[in-house]
Amino acid sequence: MAAETVAAVPATKHEQVLAAAAALFMDRGFAGTSMDAVAREAGVSKATVYAHFASKEDLFEAMVARGSAERFATLMHADLDGMNVEAALSLVAHEFLDVLTSPQSLKTMRVVMAEAGRRPDIAARFYRAGPARVVNALTAFLDRAKARGALVLDDPRIAAELFFGMIRGDLHIRRLLGLADTPDAADVARLADAAVDAFLRAHRPPVAGESVR
Repeated sequence: MAAETVAAVPATKHEQVLAAAAALFMDRGFAGTSMDAVAREAGVSKATVYAHFASKEDLFEAMVARGSAERFATLMHADLDGMNVEAALSLVAHEFLDVLTSPQSLKTMRVVMAEAGRRPDIAARFYRAGPARVVNALTAFLDRAKARGALVLDDPRIAAELFFGMIRGDLHIRRLLGLADTPDAADVARLADAAVDAFLRAHRPPVAGESVR
Protein backbone atom coordinates (compact mmCIF):
# COMPACT_ATOMS: atom_id res chain seq x y z
CA MET A 1 0.00 0.00 0.00
CA ALA A 2 1.38 3.42 -0.95
CA ALA A 3 2.43 5.70 1.89
CA GLU A 4 -0.20 8.29 2.76
CA THR A 5 0.73 11.90 1.96
CA VAL A 6 0.22 14.16 4.98
CA ALA A 7 2.67 16.98 4.28
CA ALA A 8 0.03 19.71 4.43
CA VAL A 9 -1.43 18.58 7.78
CA PRO A 10 -0.13 20.54 10.82
CA ALA A 11 1.73 18.32 13.27
CA THR A 12 0.14 19.50 16.53
CA LYS A 13 -3.18 20.83 17.80
CA HIS A 14 -1.45 24.16 18.43
CA GLU A 15 -0.38 24.36 14.78
CA GLN A 16 -3.81 23.21 13.59
CA VAL A 17 -5.45 26.06 15.45
CA LEU A 18 -2.93 28.62 14.15
CA ALA A 19 -3.36 27.42 10.56
CA ALA A 20 -7.14 27.55 10.84
CA ALA A 21 -7.04 31.00 12.41
CA ALA A 22 -4.77 32.33 9.67
CA ALA A 23 -7.13 31.12 6.95
CA LEU A 24 -10.19 32.60 8.66
CA PHE A 25 -8.63 35.93 9.61
CA MET A 26 -7.48 36.42 6.03
CA ASP A 27 -10.88 35.44 4.61
CA ARG A 28 -13.27 37.05 7.10
CA GLY A 29 -11.19 39.66 8.88
CA PHE A 30 -10.68 39.88 12.63
CA ALA A 31 -14.23 40.93 13.53
CA GLY A 32 -15.76 38.29 11.28
CA THR A 33 -13.80 35.42 12.83
CA SER A 34 -14.99 33.70 15.99
CA MET A 35 -13.29 31.17 18.20
CA ASP A 36 -16.14 28.76 17.38
CA ALA A 37 -15.32 29.11 13.69
CA VAL A 38 -11.62 28.54 14.36
CA ALA A 39 -12.44 25.36 16.29
CA ARG A 40 -14.59 24.05 13.42
CA GLU A 41 -11.96 24.94 10.81
CA ALA A 42 -9.21 23.29 12.86
CA GLY A 43 -11.28 20.19 13.57
CA VAL A 44 -10.88 20.54 17.33
CA SER A 45 -13.12 21.48 20.23
CA LYS A 46 -13.57 25.05 21.37
CA ALA A 47 -12.05 24.00 24.70
CA THR A 48 -8.91 22.93 22.85
CA VAL A 49 -8.66 26.33 21.18
CA TYR A 50 -8.93 28.08 24.54
CA ALA A 51 -6.43 25.67 26.08
CA HIS A 52 -3.82 27.07 23.69
CA PHE A 53 -4.99 30.68 23.35
CA ALA A 54 -6.80 32.61 26.07
CA SER A 55 -8.56 34.96 23.65
CA LYS A 56 -9.09 35.73 19.99
CA GLU A 57 -6.68 38.64 20.40
CA ASP A 58 -3.95 36.33 21.71
CA LEU A 59 -4.60 33.96 18.82
CA PHE A 60 -4.29 36.77 16.28
CA GLU A 61 -1.04 37.99 17.82
CA ALA A 62 0.40 34.46 17.83
CA MET A 63 -0.55 34.05 14.17
CA VAL A 64 1.26 37.27 13.26
CA ALA A 65 4.34 36.29 15.29
CA ARG A 66 4.55 32.89 13.63
CA GLY A 67 4.14 34.44 10.20
CA SER A 68 6.93 36.94 10.88
CA ALA A 69 9.29 34.21 12.06
CA GLU A 70 8.57 32.12 8.97
CA ARG A 71 8.59 34.87 6.34
CA PHE A 72 11.61 36.71 7.71
CA ALA A 73 13.67 33.61 8.36
CA THR A 74 16.89 35.16 7.07
CA LEU A 75 16.72 38.13 9.43
CA MET A 76 15.37 36.18 12.39
CA HIS A 77 17.43 33.00 12.18
CA ALA A 78 20.35 33.20 9.74
CA ASP A 79 23.90 33.78 10.96
CA LEU A 80 24.21 37.18 9.31
CA ASP A 81 27.23 38.06 11.44
CA GLY A 82 29.21 35.40 9.59
CA MET A 83 28.72 37.24 6.28
CA ASN A 84 30.10 40.51 5.00
CA VAL A 85 27.72 43.40 5.63
CA GLU A 86 26.78 43.97 2.00
CA ALA A 87 25.81 40.34 1.44
CA ALA A 88 23.84 40.23 4.70
CA LEU A 89 21.92 43.43 3.96
CA SER A 90 21.22 42.22 0.43
CA LEU A 91 19.67 39.00 1.76
CA VAL A 92 17.55 40.97 4.24
CA ALA A 93 16.46 43.52 1.62
CA HIS A 94 15.40 40.89 -0.92
CA GLU A 95 13.53 38.86 1.71
CA PHE A 96 11.82 41.94 3.14
CA LEU A 97 10.62 43.19 -0.23
CA ASP A 98 9.46 39.74 -1.34
CA VAL A 99 7.38 39.44 1.83
CA LEU A 100 6.12 43.01 1.77
CA THR A 101 4.69 42.72 -1.74
CA SER A 102 3.30 39.20 -1.36
CA PRO A 103 -0.49 38.67 -1.46
CA GLN A 104 -0.46 37.11 2.02
CA SER A 105 1.32 40.07 3.58
CA LEU A 106 -0.98 42.54 1.86
CA LYS A 107 -4.05 40.64 3.09
CA THR A 108 -2.76 40.77 6.64
CA MET A 109 -2.12 44.51 6.41
CA ARG A 110 -5.61 45.11 5.06
CA VAL A 111 -7.16 43.08 7.88
CA VAL A 112 -5.28 45.16 10.45
CA MET A 113 -6.07 48.47 8.76
CA ALA A 114 -9.76 47.59 8.68
CA GLU A 115 -9.69 47.08 12.46
CA ALA A 116 -7.22 49.78 13.52
CA GLY A 117 -9.72 52.62 13.87
CA ARG A 118 -12.09 50.81 16.21
CA ARG A 119 -9.61 48.35 17.69
CA PRO A 120 -6.27 50.10 18.25
CA ASP A 121 -5.29 47.23 20.54
CA ILE A 122 -5.35 44.88 17.55
CA ALA A 123 -3.12 47.27 15.60
CA ALA A 124 -0.74 47.41 18.56
CA ARG A 125 -0.63 43.62 18.84
CA PHE A 126 0.07 43.32 15.12
CA TYR A 127 2.90 45.85 15.30
CA ARG A 128 4.44 44.21 18.35
CA ALA A 129 4.28 40.70 16.93
CA GLY A 130 5.31 41.57 13.37
CA PRO A 131 6.93 44.86 12.28
CA ALA A 132 8.51 45.64 15.65
CA ARG A 133 10.22 42.24 15.81
CA VAL A 134 11.61 42.71 12.31
CA VAL A 135 12.94 46.21 13.04
CA ASN A 136 14.39 45.06 16.37
CA ALA A 137 16.19 42.17 14.67
CA LEU A 138 17.77 44.46 12.07
CA THR A 139 18.65 47.02 14.76
CA ALA A 140 20.50 44.33 16.71
CA PHE A 141 22.39 43.22 13.60
CA LEU A 142 23.37 46.80 12.72
CA ASP A 143 24.48 47.43 16.30
CA ARG A 144 26.76 44.41 16.16
CA ALA A 145 28.10 45.50 12.77
CA LYS A 146 28.82 48.94 14.21
CA ALA A 147 30.63 47.40 17.21
CA ARG A 148 33.00 45.45 14.97
CA GLY A 149 33.65 48.48 12.75
CA ALA A 150 31.82 47.22 9.67
CA LEU A 151 29.41 50.18 9.63
CA VAL A 152 29.47 53.79 10.81
CA LEU A 153 26.16 54.57 12.51
CA ASP A 154 24.96 57.21 14.94
CA ASP A 155 21.79 55.33 15.87
CA PRO A 156 21.27 51.72 14.71
CA ARG A 157 17.52 51.90 15.38
CA ILE A 158 17.01 54.92 13.16
CA ALA A 159 19.27 53.34 10.54
CA ALA A 160 17.14 50.16 10.58
CA GLU A 161 13.92 52.15 10.17
CA LEU A 162 15.37 54.16 7.28
CA PHE A 163 16.69 51.01 5.61
CA PHE A 164 13.27 49.39 5.59
CA GLY A 165 11.69 52.70 4.58
CA MET A 166 13.84 52.84 1.47
CA ILE A 167 12.86 49.30 0.54
CA ARG A 168 9.13 49.96 0.97
CA GLY A 169 9.34 53.02 -1.24
CA ASP A 170 6.25 53.84 -3.28
CA LEU A 171 5.69 50.25 -4.39
CA HIS A 172 4.29 49.06 -1.06
CA ILE A 173 1.54 51.69 -0.81
CA ARG A 174 0.55 51.13 -4.44
CA ARG A 175 0.36 47.37 -3.85
CA LEU A 176 -1.61 47.91 -0.66
CA LEU A 177 -4.11 50.09 -2.50
CA GLY A 178 -4.39 47.64 -5.39
CA LEU A 179 -2.82 50.12 -7.80
CA ALA A 180 0.13 47.94 -8.81
CA ASP A 181 0.42 44.35 -9.97
CA THR A 182 2.79 41.91 -8.31
CA PRO A 183 6.26 43.06 -9.39
CA ASP A 184 8.43 40.62 -11.27
CA ALA A 185 11.58 39.26 -9.68
CA ALA A 186 13.85 41.60 -11.65
CA ASP A 187 12.01 44.71 -10.45
CA VAL A 188 12.13 43.49 -6.85
CA ALA A 189 15.85 42.79 -7.14
CA ARG A 190 16.60 46.24 -8.59
CA LEU A 191 14.74 48.03 -5.79
CA ALA A 192 16.34 45.92 -3.06
CA ASP A 193 19.83 46.37 -4.52
CA ALA A 194 19.35 50.13 -4.87
CA ALA A 195 18.34 50.41 -1.21
CA VAL A 196 21.39 48.43 -0.07
CA ASP A 197 23.71 50.54 -2.24
CA ALA A 198 22.28 53.82 -0.88
CA PHE A 199 22.52 52.56 2.70
CA LEU A 200 26.13 51.47 2.34
CA ARG A 201 27.12 54.73 0.66
CA ALA A 202 25.92 56.49 3.81
CA HIS A 203 27.28 54.08 6.41
CA ARG A 204 30.29 52.21 5.04
CA PRO A 205 33.50 53.01 6.98
CA PRO A 206 35.76 55.49 5.18
CA VAL A 207 38.91 54.28 3.51
CA ALA A 208 42.23 55.48 4.81
CA GLY A 209 42.66 59.21 4.34
CA GLU A 210 38.92 59.94 4.01
CA SER A 211 36.76 61.65 6.61
CA VAL A 212 33.88 59.70 8.08
CA ARG A 213 31.30 62.03 6.51
